[in-house]
Amino acid sequence: MHEPAGKASARGPTAVPEVAWLEPVRWFALAVFVALPVFAFLVPRLAGRVVWTVVIALLPLMIVLGGYHRWRRICPLAWFMQLPARLGRPGERRASPWLQANYYYVVFAVFWVSLWLRLVATNGHGEALAGFLLLLTLAALVFGAVYTGKTWCNYLCPVSFVEKIYTEPRGLRPTPNSQCVKCTACKPACPDINQENGYWKEILSRPKRFVYFAFPGLVISFYFYYYLQAGSWEYYFGGTWTHEQDVLRTAFLPGADAKTAGFYFLPAVPRAVAALLTLALGTLLSYGLFTQVERLAGGRWRERRAELDQAGVRHWMFTITAFAAFITFYTFAGAPTIRLVTGAPHLFQILVVATATLFLARRFTRRQQAFAEETLARQIIRRWEWTDVKPPEDLRQALMLHTIRSQTQAGGYARLLEVYKEAVREAVASGFVSRAEVQRLESLRTQLQISQADHEKTMTDLAEEERARITDPVFQASAEKRLQLEAYVHALQSYLERVSQAAMVPHDSVIRHLRQEYAVSSEEHAAVLDDLLGKGQGIATHVAKAFEVVEGASRTLQFLGTAPSAAGLFLADVLARRRARAVDGLMRGFGCDPADDTFRNLRDRLLSEDEAVREAAVEALGGHVGTAVAVRLREVRREAARQAKTRKTLAEAAGADLASADPYTRVAALYLLGELAATDEETLTTLGRDEHEVLRETALCLILRGAGLESREETGLVTVEKMIALRSVPLFSSLAPEDLASLARASRETMFAPGQALCKEGEPGDEVFVLLSGDVQVLRQDGAEQKQVGGEKAGGFIGEMAVLDPAPRAATVVAGPEGTRVLRLGGGVFREVLRGNPSVVQGVIRALVARLRGSQARPRTEDKSQSVGAGSRGPA
Repeated sequence: MHEPAGKASARGPTAVPEVAWLEPVRWFALAVFVALPVFAFLVPRLAGRVVWTVVIALLPLMIVLGGYHRWRRICPLAWFMQLPARLGRPGERRASPWLQANYYYVVFAVFWVSLWLRLVATNGHGEALAGFLLLLTLAALVFGAVYTGKTWCNYLCPVSFVEKIYTEPRGLRPTPNSQCVKCTACKPACPDINQENGYWKEILSRPKRFVYFAFPGLVISFYFYYYLQAGSWEYYFGGTWTHEQDVLRTAFLPGADAKTAGFYFLPAVPRAVAALLTLALGTLLSYGLFTQVERLAGGRWRERRAELDQAGVRHWMFTITAFAAFITFYTFAGAPTIRLVTGAPHLFQILVVATATLFLARRFTRRQQAFAEETLARQIIRRWEWTDVKPPEDLRQALMLHTIRSQTQAGGYARLLEVYKEAVREAVASGFVSRAEVQRLESLRTQLQISQADHEKTMTDLAEEERARITDPVFQASAEKRLQLEAYVHALQSYLERVSQAAMVPHDSVIRHLRQEYAVSSEEHAAVLDDLLGKGQGIATHVAKAFEVVEGASRTLQFLGTAPSAAGLFLADVLARRRARAVDGLMRGFGCDPADDTFRNLRDRLLSEDEAVREAAVEALGGHVGTAVAVRLREVRREAARQAKTRKTLAEAAGADLASADPYTRVAALYLLGELAATDEETLTTLGRDEHEVLRETALCLILRGAGLESREETGLVTVEKMIALRSVPLFSSLAPEDLASLARASRETMFAPGQALCKEGEPGDEVFVLLSGDVQVLRQDGAEQKQVGGEKAGGFIGEMAVLDPAPRAATVVAGPEGTRVLRLGGGVFREVLRGNPSVVQGVIRALVARLRGSQARPRTEDKSQSVGAGSRGPA
């Protein structure tokens, strides 16, 4: 994470100023490209040498040293592809789903055929070479006139995959991206917007794997054919092949001599057939070799490096193949001309090896997690609030300074969480980072000093937002779609403002033209227009989702009330919390503050278990909005209630909760369904791939227990079972699921035999014991004897005094006559819970007060919603 921390943008990872030389070079490259067919036609004897040993030989080196995005701006074929758009006639068609899924095969096939054509025609035949260049230009022009955006560049250009192989996942240095001025979202994970994002999104693609693995063999076999045809390397390095004007005439005929032979050892084989066989064999052997290397070496790599996943192994393989192809290419490319200059071959090889080594080192150590961390870090640094100091260029230093300044301000941690949430929201919405990747960014959260519980609350809130907006075309989770609609909004807004100023009526033909230009669908246009013209009086999608949550949770809670269990109570608590969040969000959406006394009664009625009361509350809420919105509110709530009533059993209601945006609702519902024996293999397998760790663990546990492969006695309590057990302890009953999960992860289940000591008087201690079953006796040394001074039963806790005060244990605690089962909590996590949860602090204080008073009874518990811990009957 040592990239410059410049102002980030959806348009690229960093804001890097463009260099002044780029525009002149672009026009120079275009002029050279236009002149090449003319030169090839007029001076055919020199055309092959100039094009293949100078221009094409320099191209990969230019791309690597200049950068992927700079080359995309310079490329002459890209200029011809964009010419129809410059003339006001842009293409409108989009690449088919098949092409989007298989375009690596397509561009590789075009490149493969181009190399074959070189060996049988365009190497030394000036007219054939001129025709080939004109054909490429015409193809780019036609596709630019038919297809939208950079469809040609991304899906069909034979050079496109070579650009990627030599520069992915990122270049030798940061460069501005090459995004279109008018983005039409022609390609998901567009490399012109963010090349590295596209690389990681496609890292496990089968077509990409084939092309990367096959490419080195294709390069080797192409150059090796010169030897196979002539029987000597002098044929290639001497440059004879660059001016063979009659090769096309004899390429498809049986060979008769050394000049017309297909193979020097089998001259009768036509050159076209021999070249085809050589290229095909080299391609397949290369693919097979690197496939085996990945299979054999990949397993060993993953054994030695636990953090290396399948994507990491594939990345290493892609790096190796790119390095092999680059070195092989420059062992031959340009050599027939470079060797004519004394000393040039050695200097050129030094440049090539140095360049290859640099990008090998830069690529080999790169990780997908590092990309995700940097993306999120830039979003955080974008929100830099301190004008007295600029953010450091190093992202780690910038984050450290940001964290220190945030924490030292009043309300700093709350503001830091807000910034973190905004950054995650934008990073995920841009498409550069997935929710699963955010879940794995532990080192970044450690730098920001954000707890796991607060992170999970953030992710849950964002999941709610994402599901509420998923049907809204304005909020597509794609950088390309966002940029496309942003550009369209500006263009449409500008046109509507001009129309308004001139007191005119918007003309349909102009709007149709804008839609075509930006490739915007009618649904997307309607949503954008609705927002711009202020006609968004219809109910927002998130309001409908809020009612789905409220009515669905109420339905499940009805069933849970008739069949109480520990798992059911846990699900009920999670649903009640989620329903409350949905109601609060709904009220804020209509300008009502749930904390305001005026609206507090309305909030309580919306949370009522009585549907009639909820219906009346919606009527009251409708009084704060327009008539049309009030009518729609009632309709949406009634439809949500109708859908909820279709769930006739607890299993059906809990099954519907498996689709919740809240991960702990899914966890609690799944565990309850497991207890009801109402799960199926397909559901468990699907949830076993969920982004949330606890849900994956729960699904796997149910699969193994259901198959009889493991028992509860063998596995012990899994995280969700620890959460349920902790919640049954009054001290922790008011904790949010995220906090319970933090405690559960940090706890260890331990069984103590009768009389076995949990802790001993005088020894240091940094653990709290939560009693799950059985009881314990508290003993204190009195002279030569130990006397019982207290005890504790299931539901209580022991050992908190040694955690709060570093003094040695004040008493010995031993298991009772029947033994005891406990959860052992580390002192650090217990103190963390105390800092963030007043109700737990209150419970501990009451327990300590009870001890000081010498009370033998537990502190009096009040309302369960304000949990009070059960105090132990003796200090420890």
